[in-house]
Amino acid sequence: MMSMGFKAPTPIQEQAIPALLAGHDIMASAQTGTGKTAAFMLPALHRLAEPSSVPGRGPRVLVLTPTRELALQVSEAAAKYGKHLPRVRVVSILGGMPYPLQNKLLSQPVDILVATPGRLIDHIQRGRIQFSRLEMMVLDEADRMLDMGFYDDIVKIINYLPKKRQTVLFSATMPPKIRTLATKILNSPAEINISIAKPAAGILQQAYVVYDAQKSALIKHVLKSSQWNSVIIFASTKETVKKLDVAFQRAGLPAKAFHSDLEQPEREVILRAFKNKQ
Repeated sequence: MMSMGFKAPTPIQEQAIPALLAGHDIMASAQTGTGKTAAFMLPALHRLAEPSSVPGRGPRVLVLTPTRELALQVSEAAAKYGKHLPRVRVVSILGGMPYPLQNKLLSQPVDILVATPGRLIDHIQRGRIQFSRLEMMVLDEADRMLDMGFYDDIVKIINYLPKKRQTVLFSATMPPKIRTLATKILNSPAEINISIAKPAAGILQQAYVVYDAQKSALIKHVLKSSQWNSVIIFASTKETVKKLDVAFQRAGLPAKAFHSDLEQPEREVILRAFKNKQ
């Protein structure tokens, strides 16, 4: 792991990894960017170092994520962390991918399956996935999944899984509905709460109070008045994103719109360009 830049475990890794290696379920509160993917993926890979005692081709580890982008990030991390282990096969099942490709991927043995709830249920109901070998299930960003209306889908998926399994729940917040879900799917979990740190020294936060009609002009002014390397602008609807995209193109700003109307290959091209500071 030193070759990947890991010098010391983050707080979530320090607490979650020993608990998972000891076989406990965990319910952890941790923000994105705190190292939680490695916190559950390293123990999962430790499991996969030993062959399964159950025959079949279904996954031994299932990771549910709320979005396609997070699913791809988790899949990439799993492949990277497990590159020195023999025969660890990671498959992503998510919306936007063609069904023939997904059917082909699922026809072969799978070790780690990373999926979004809706597409996973579709494949389960078509009889393309069986979970007899499943040993570990992870709900990543569970509060976001519930915000997106996936509660019933998650419960439905759980009913297809073996009762004897290790279950991991990560959530940035712990509202009552998350705790209700946790009581249904976790067995005497270890609770981990990583407090949200304050912004690092040197980080400047600013707020501008403006009328709606002034927003586009202010954003363009801010973007043009400073030498930014990378900028992410969040908007409340995809219609607003599209309008901002048109406005930025007219202003000569190198912006790209990113929303759910785009096909998955388009989304991946835009993400790569952003990561490469293009």
